[in-house]
Amino acid sequence: MGKPDILIFMSDQHNAMLTGFAGDRIVKTPNMDKLAADGTVFDAAYTSYPLCVPARISFMTGQYPLKNGYSGNSGAVGEDQATFIHSLGIEGYETVLCGRMHFFGADQRHGFLKRIAGDITPTYMGKSQPVDWGIYERTNNDQYFNTVGGGDSPVLAYDRMVIKAALDYLTAQKTANRSKPLCLVVGTYGPHSTYVAPAELYTQYLNLVPQPAAVEETINYDLELYKRRLEKKPAELIRKVRAAYYGMITTIDSQLGAVRGAWDDFLKEQNRKGIFVYTSDHGDQLGERNIYAKMTLFDGAAKIPLVFAGDGIKRGSRISQAVSLLDISPTVCELAGAEIPPDPDGQSLANQLVSGNEEIDRAVICECSLMRNETFHPGRMVRYGKWKYITYCGLEDYDLLFNMEKDPYELHNCLREEPAIAAELYAKIKDGWDVEDIKKKVSIIGRHAKLLRRWGDVIEIDEPERFLVPPQSLVPPVIV
Repeated sequence: MGKPDILIFMSDQHNAMLTGFAGDRIVKTPNMDKLAADGTVFDAAYTSYPLCVPARISFMTGQYPLKNGYSGNSGAVGEDQATFIHSLGIEGYETVLCGRMHFFGADQRHGFLKRIAGDITPTYMGKSQPVDWGIYERTNNDQYFNTVGGGDSPVLAYDRMVIKAALDYLTAQKTANRSKPLCLVVGTYGPHSTYVAPAELYTQYLNLVPQPAAVEETINYDLELYKRRLEKKPAELIRKVRAAYYGMITTIDSQLGAVRGAWDDFLKEQNRKGIFVYTSDHGDQLGERNIYAKMTLFDGAAKIPLVFAGDGIKRGSRISQAVSLLDISPTVCELAGAEIPPDPDGQSLANQLVSGNEEIDRAVICECSLMRNETFHPGRMVRYGKWKYITYCGLEDYDLLFNMEKDPYELHNCLREEPAIAAELYAKIKDGWDVEDIKKKVSIIGRHAKLLRRWGDVIEIDEPERFLVPPQSLVPPVIV
């Protein structure tokens, strides 16, 4: 039977707390819950950086994005940098990308031999090809509240296209004369905003979703660092945003179920072993602390779902130790018998997947940065056991320490109550953290990106792998 076939289903911006298997009693995720029951769940998995491009660069390379100066959505994997997809190719895998990965530049593969569905966002820096988003223009970026409700949207249309391409491909492969093992990566854009869900799901959740748990009245620390991000909105609008987001998660769940069903049929027909992985690049704050989307080190943005199931994977296992998005690359390589790309920051989880055993003495780092008074401040959080510490270099007066077992919504900063724990975790954060080198690299990358954007504004480049939004998805939501 040889090497296992591997399917990685990667959504975009899925808050890890919002699945049934994570304990949420409102959101409906039966297919994800079934996947969790059939395999191993990592209950404390974190992104490497809560922003699309840096997170996806580290997913592909297994390295912290700030190691190479990537702190924004203008970074790109170098063509001279190996990814875990290259490693699988060396082992004879047919490597196929279906949908989103947010690559920039002429290389839209980075090891993938095929791409059967393109991306929804621009594929190079600068003025991209005109793509009409109509009333949805920028609602997937920083104007989240322009269009909220139930109906259709470019995001939903894109994901339907991606899932159809994946299902068509798997159906065709059922009876193909295959000699190579397969690695298929399926990337959706949901549940990333816009906050529009299919009408029936939006209506279903509208009177069920709770208001945010972390608000000014329930937290014991101020949000001075995030004041530029605060969006204090009426409770009714928050309810609509959250209902749409829950509906988008249920939509992704049904799509995951369809893909997994086709995957299982393919494996059965081909008489092959297979492994199915579900994850996301980062989460969404969804109004907690009056913040939306990503780019914070709170769990809403930094924590990710991570589930493995399939041949050789322990069933019904829950791993409570902290792990990282960075771990997927070395894990997949070990499961496939492939070489791990050089200088990894993650570590293989293969032992936990097979045995269910936990390694309790591990600290996991997530990085993020913010601008304050025109000054760049690298930030880090560390999760170690039940404790989580957040700091930004030069802004240590605002450091936070949370007991995640007692306080999963991060309401109570216990920094002053636990000085010994705080000192231990702060030392782990500082270990190997070369802030001046990071600042230098980020500055250089930023200058390159600025020049490339100017070039892209002048030179028109074809984007053959860019998804063209169908006009019928640009109508206003039918329910608001």
